[in-house]
Amino acid sequence: TDYDSSVAINEAVGSVFHEDRIFRIDHYLGKEAVQNLLALRFANSLFEPLWNSSAIDNVQITVAETVGLEGRWGYYDDSGALRDMMQNHVLQLLALVAMEPPHLFEPNEVRNEKTKVFRSLRPLTTHTVAANTVRGQYATGTAGGIAVPGYNQEPGARESPKKGNSDTETFVALRAEIDNWRWAGVPFYLRTGKRMQSRRTDIVIQFKTVPHNIFAADEPTLQANRLVIRLQPQESVVLQILSKQPGLEGVRLREVPLELSLPKDESGGRTRIAYERLLLDALKGNTTLFVRRDEVEAAWKWIDGIQNSWRSTRQLVKLYPAGTWGPTAAIALTERHGHSWYE
Repeated sequence: TDYDSSVAINEAVGSVFHEDRIFRIDHYLGKEAVQNLLALRFANSLFEPLWNSSAIDNVQITVAETVGLEGRWGYYDDSGALRDMMQNHVLQLLALVAMEPPHLFEPNEVRNEKTKVFRSLRPLTTHTVAANTVRGQYATGTAGGIAVPGYNQEPGARESPKKGNSDTETFVALRAEIDNWRWAGVPFYLRTGKRMQSRRTDIVIQFKTVPHNIFAADEPTLQANRLVIRLQPQESVVLQILSKQPGLEGVRLREVPLELSLPKDESGGRTRIAYERLLLDALKGNTTLFVRRDEVEAAWKWIDGIQNSWRSTRQLVKLYPAGTWGPTAAIALTERHGHSWYE
């Protein structure tokens, strides 16, 4: 639940097993599209020279769920979205996007670079947490065309000590910054929530626009290139580029998607689910896609800083109707910096 309890668990397990025999599973790391991200970055000369603050405007990571608590109110109320999803899944995706190229695709080399990312995250303090984070909680609304209760009307809420008056967050959006040479000045927008409009997990790399528009007479505004890595519900990697529309009316441009992922029917075999891949790697003793102790503890330190700052400043949750993209404050979080969520 926090850094201290993580250390206690790691000490207990580490007293019996060596670190290279411990496999901490985060199933997101077993997804095909996540591993394809590493291949795109480190096997292609096209992307790596552009993968920095010179070419990238912002990065967005969204992990959205349409489900509610599914009968787990007691567990979830002691956790909340920040600790349930942000500390593990979202930060692991952030690390893979932001890490430096490892010397080799070897377990400790990869995990060393991920840990450096967590240690470079700028802390969110009592002075900065309000401007850079949004806490939300779903209220009554609709999901899949069906009316659903709010968080405090879910089964188990009334029977809890809080009597249906919990302020636990079911949605978190935040603006993170990584203090190193590669990413200085590039905001990372992270959000996760329950009872949202659609089930989706995306990593969006928003590139900067070209420095000068030579087509201004026909196209006053050019859309910047965008790389969208979708993990669920269907895994895909799509690069949005601009291309001329056919015709004689000058140079009219349109966005064209380049599909970079391999179609399932051409993969040469059945697609492995994430847990299957990770369990097979565990049997082979390959720890590359598993989380090392120092990674976990560095992530918890950063998350604890947010949690403690929320507590100190008494930052309230903002209600959002079930079936939407979260509180309106999450929109303002990006738009005050001239950005918009990819939806």
